[in-house]
Amino acid sequence: MMVRPAKLRLRIPTLLRLAAAGALIGGAATGGAVHAADFYAGKRVVFIVGYAAGSGYDVNARFIARNISKFIPGNPKVLVQNMPGAGTLNATNHVANLAEKDGTVVGFIARGMALEPLFGGKGVRFDPLKLNWIGSTSREVSVIAVRGDAGVNRIEDVRNKQVIVAGPAPGTDGVTYPNVLNNLIGTKFKVITGYRSGKAMALAVKRGEVQGRGSWSWASFRKEAMDDLKAGKLKVLLQMGVAKSPDLPNVPLVLDYAKTGEHRRILDIVLAGQAMAWPSFMAADVPKERVAIFRKAYLDMLADKAVRAEGERIGIDVDPVPGEEITALLKRVYASPKALVDKVKTMAGRQ
Repeated sequence: MMVRPAKLRLRIPTLLRLAAAGALIGGAATGGAVHAADFYAGKRVVFIVGYAAGSGYDVNARFIARNISKFIPGNPKVLVQNMPGAGTLNATNHVANLAEKDGTVVGFIARGMALEPLFGGKGVRFDPLKLNWIGSTSREVSVIAVRGDAGVNRIEDVRNKQVIVAGPAPGTDGVTYPNVLNNLIGTKFKVITGYRSGKAMALAVKRGEVQGRGSWSWASFRKEAMDDLKAGKLKVLLQMGVAKSPDLPNVPLVLDYAKTGEHRRILDIVLAGQAMAWPSFMAADVPKERVAIFRKAYLDMLADKAVRAEGERIGIDVDPVPGEEITALLKRVYASPKALVDKVKTMAGRQ
C-alpha cells in the first residue's frame, strides 16, 4: 500500500470561506472589540480537554493553546487542563454548567459528544444547539484498523469472524461505529469499552489485549501507527467519513456499503461528527461579543503562515471549520425525523 506522508491541507476554497467568515465575525465583533480587549488583558483562559494528556485531542488543544493568545485582544495566558472520563461527557458537562461563563473557559471534546442528546445519552446535561461552538482545526476521516494477526483482511471478513476492538465509552466513535457496522452490513465486532484515551487503546492493540480499534482518527494513526502499518502488523479495513482520505485510495469508504437511501441517511447522522473532527466550544451563557472575538481569533490563528507550518511539523491537518458551520450542521442533524433517529439509536446499540 502506498501511503503518503502527512500533508498540510489548507485549500483555496477553505481560505475563501475563512475570509468570508472572518469578515462576518469581524463585523459582528467590532462594537465589542474594545470591551473584549479590556476584559482579556491580564486574564487566564483555560482549555478543558476531555481526554488524557498525550491523546490526539490533547495534542490538538495544546497546539491551539500555544498559538491563539496573540490573536486575542489583550493576549491572555492560555492553560490546558485535562478532565478525562465518560468519553468526554464529564468535561462537556463541566464546561456547559459549572465552569466560568465569562469567556475564559473553552471545552475540547469528542466529536460524537454533540450527538449524545439526540441518542438519549445518560448523564447529558447540555444542549448542543445552545452551546457556542468555536470551531475545529479540520474535518476528519477515521479508520477501522486491526492487528495483522486478527485473521481478517477485508471488512467483509468480519461478517464471518468476530473481531474484538477497543472503544472509550458510549457516545464516542470507537463504540458507535462498530455497532452500526454490525447492524448495517452484518459485521461481528465486539467492543470492549472503558479506555480513557487513544494512547491507551493503541497500547491495548499493540499488546494484543484487543484485535483492533473501533475508530482510529487517521490524523492520529499517521503519527502513532504508520510503521506498524508498513510492517504488516496493522491493517486498515475501512474508512469512516464522507469522503476518502487521499492517503488511502485503496481502502473502501463506509458509504460504499450504503445500499439504500435510508442507509445513506443513517450514515449521514452517524458520520456528522467527522465534519467537526476536533470541536471546541464555550458555554451557552458566555457573552456573544466574547464568543465572536474568540471565533475570529481561532480562524485568524489557523490562517497564519507560521501556525500552519507548526501544524504541518506535528502532523495536524489544518482545514478549519468555523463555529457557525458546526452549529448549522447540528441543526440539520437534530431536525432529522424521529423514526430515522430511532433506527440510528438501535443500530448504535443505544436502545
